[in-house]
Amino acid sequence: MDQARNIIRRVTNVRIVSLGTIFFAILFLLGCFSQRNQKENYSRPNSIPNFSDGKSHLIAGKNHACRIAFYNVENLFDTLDGENDDAEFQPNSDLKWNSDRYKNKLRNIAKVIDSIQPDILGVVEVENMLAMKDLQTYSSWINQFVIVHRDSPDKRGIDVALYYNPSKFAVSGIYVIPISLPDGYATRSIMRVHLVAMNGKDSLVVFVNHWPSRRSGESSVSNRVIAASILQENINSNKNFARNCIVMGDFNDNPIDSSIAKVLLAGYANDPLVNLALLAKLQGVKGSLAWFDGWNFFDQIMVSNRIFNHSAKHNKLPELKVYSRDWMLEKGGKYDSWPLRTYGNKKQYLNGFSDHLPVYVDVFFGRN
Repeated sequence: MDQARNIIRRVTNVRIVSLGTIFFAILFLLGCFSQRNQKENYSRPNSIPNFSDGKSHLIAGKNHACRIAFYNVENLFDTLDGENDDAEFQPNSDLKWNSDRYKNKLRNIAKVIDSIQPDILGVVEVENMLAMKDLQTYSSWINQFVIVHRDSPDKRGIDVALYYNPSKFAVSGIYVIPISLPDGYATRSIMRVHLVAMNGKDSLVVFVNHWPSRRSGESSVSNRVIAASILQENINSNKNFARNCIVMGDFNDNPIDSSIAKVLLAGYANDPLVNLALLAKLQGVKGSLAWFDGWNFFDQIMVSNRIFNHSAKHNKLPELKVYSRDWMLEKGGKYDSWPLRTYGNKKQYLNGFSDHLPVYVDVFFGRN
């Protein structure tokens, strides 16, 4: 493209121009645009996004300082063959993952996000920055948000990431906290993002997590204990982290499991780190995802005691909500009212959203 501009600049700076030179410049420009479109059309959504009917599902009564949300979007892969192990999400795979299904996935996830309207949104199970940007093109809410993303050491390449509203915050630091497991298996790092409110007075540290899975059963418990100890040590490494911090993620453990309750020490309202998912569970909220053993509460948001108490002074105690609507759920059968996934049993395409439901909370921040 720069070469084309230089050609035109040279052409327009002379008094007599040959038709052949002009013709060459025009062909060059057309070729550049053609190559760009050919590269993007395969993986990116249409330029005119489909916002569906998300506007009719907005959460009422947004009288709050900041809405924090977290969403495991379940395998948001583009259709390009990358360096990571993404063979399962290719057009020639058993899942028959293609541009149409990718666009449907983007449209569905965007509908949920546009309904919640968060100011800060943590996401996990996104393949790369391209998928993050593609999701923005379908969203009327986060299309102008800033993306914070770092590539993950996970073999499949699924990453943790963050969107934030630049009219409310600016980023002042991004740090990747690696998790080293005894068997050497590459798992997702924890991402620590430092945000400063545009008023210049409030600052916030956000930790985005996606802890090791439960695929190996009981033997995987120690892996999440390691993740918890690394996170807990990092929070305590700086007194300002512990004062105004948000910890969010898919922890692959429930609030009462040892990794969270005994190692991370995330607990009740009088604890230094208040686990809002634990408080919600005590109020009867069943969880954020359902699997063979029923409902679990793996998706959690925790806040420092300072944020918890400061929010209570302004309004009421911050309450974690699980965002769930009928159009996000299975209907009838064995899995009635479970989250509607992209694929069901035997790799049946369901055109769903995610196997997880998003969680969110409204909070106020105190001065550091």
